[in-house]
Amino acid sequence: MRVFISYAHDTQGRKVAQALADALRKRGVDVLWDRDLPEGNPVSLPEWIVTSVTAYPVLCVLSPDYVLRFGAGDGTAARKGTLFESRVLQRRIYDHTDPGGCPVIPVAGLGFSADLAPVVLKNLVISRFDAETEDGLEQIVRRLLALRPAPVPAGPIAASVQVSGEMTLVQDLEAVAPTSAIGPALVHDWLAAVPGLDRAALLRALPAVERIIKAAGDTEAMRQMTDCCLRALPDRSPAAGDRRARAWLLIRCQAWHLHRRHELTAAVSTVDEGIRLAKECGDGGLVASGKRLLATLHCELAEVSSPYARRHHLALAVENARAASAMFDALDPAGDEYGACRNVLAGIWFTRYRLDRRRSALKLANKLAAQAVGYLPKDRAREYHELVILRARICIARGELPRARGLIDKALASLADHAGDGASYTELLGAAHLARAELRLKENGRDALVNAAREVSLALGFFDEISLPYASATCRWLLAKLVPETAGVERGDVRICERLFADSRVRLLGLEERSRRIGECVGGRWTRRTEWKEIARKLHSQV
Repeated sequence: MRVFISYAHDTQGRKVAQALADALRKRGVDVLWDRDLPEGNPVSLPEWIVTSVTAYPVLCVLSPDYVLRFGAGDGTAARKGTLFESRVLQRRIYDHTDPGGCPVIPVAGLGFSADLAPVVLKNLVISRFDAETEDGLEQIVRRLLALRPAPVPAGPIAASVQVSGEMTLVQDLEAVAPTSAIGPALVHDWLAAVPGLDRAALLRALPAVERIIKAAGDTEAMRQMTDCCLRALPDRSPAAGDRRARAWLLIRCQAWHLHRRHELTAAVSTVDEGIRLAKECGDGGLVASGKRLLATLHCELAEVSSPYARRHHLALAVENARAASAMFDALDPAGDEYGACRNVLAGIWFTRYRLDRRRSALKLANKLAAQAVGYLPKDRAREYHELVILRARICIARGELPRARGLIDKALASLADHAGDGASYTELLGAAHLARAELRLKENGRDALVNAAREVSLALGFFDEISLPYASATCRWLLAKLVPETAGVERGDVRICERLFADSRVRLLGLEERSRRIGECVGGRWTRRTEWKEIARKLHSQV
């Protein structure tokens, strides 16, 4: 999307226009204004102004000088550009007869009185924009997106216009902020257009669509997007570009929605296929990303597996994380991608410690996490916060409680600024509160159980908000473990259930069945252990 900014060169006009141009460009909007003209005058400045004002949406930045010179000037030769622009703008407003929105959008700072606006612009809706905080930008972007051309009926004479409309949709996807309220609607429109998109338009839009869907945490939209795109791209195509696109979709998108649904085995198969395709087309970076994801998936599989399978998954997790580290280090020595791999590897060894209680694993996890600190910058926000939370949990396990408290407070304070930035940050907030619950229990104060349960409840709220079923089930299991009577069972039942099942979802089903039997006195003639064996047989036959 391209827009033209019309403004006057007084202090207020320059300040608002500069902030507006910078903010729009961060959204991918192509901004035209006189700051980008060469130092020498263009061949025809009036022609450049007429072309810009008549061909693109115009943002009129209202300021005292702009108002003074709009349409009629003030009798001096100063600011003739503003006077000329305003006359062309008046003509465009007068010529606007479409039922849609007017392509001229007045923009004013928060302190500017609407009563001062020129009559022609006062009749339009004035958008407010704060040059300091960028408040109001979302509304301006929405108004610009609403000026997109309407869909053109199918037909031979409409073909070229239809292609133009498709590219406009792609540009809108690139311009909108991932967390914008209109992002999901644009994705919906794009999904409907996917079957008719040419390959170039399809591939260009994928990164923007991925960002919007992941920001919303919408697994169903990601599933639909992946299915549509994989159908649109030729299967077994000899073209390296097609194979790379399919590999990218499998690793970045399909595995993502399977992972969020905790369908870990299916996600592993998907990533394996993506890595195979990425190797065929020689994309080493994508192969490395796939192996890093495989490491995470195998680590999580270890947590819900039997002891024998657990060792197998942990070995594969370490193997893939080390391979990804070596590949990223070769591509970008000691870069932040390498640091992200160190972070994953530290998490794997910490998981091994939690499952096997080997102090050597905890020591290695601490060493790797300390290494990762030197590689991960704060602008890698997700990995950076994951690392801070992981280091806090390692400190809790090592008994370094004051240091753990400081790290958790640091994570929560930093994440509070990102709480509205999408599902990824909401998930991390939940993880930070779970770490704080661990800390409360380790501190073992008088109200340790109550405080820990409060932190787990907060985490549950975050996970429910972004529809993470397995994380939510884990929180509910922890609450039952902390306060068994709320689940209708006794503490001994919780201990037996924990030994019998590794998956939090199955554990909850076990507690529910045990509670039902207690209420109906079904197992009165059996011991608790015998009845749990019966419950285990029942659940294993169902799952």
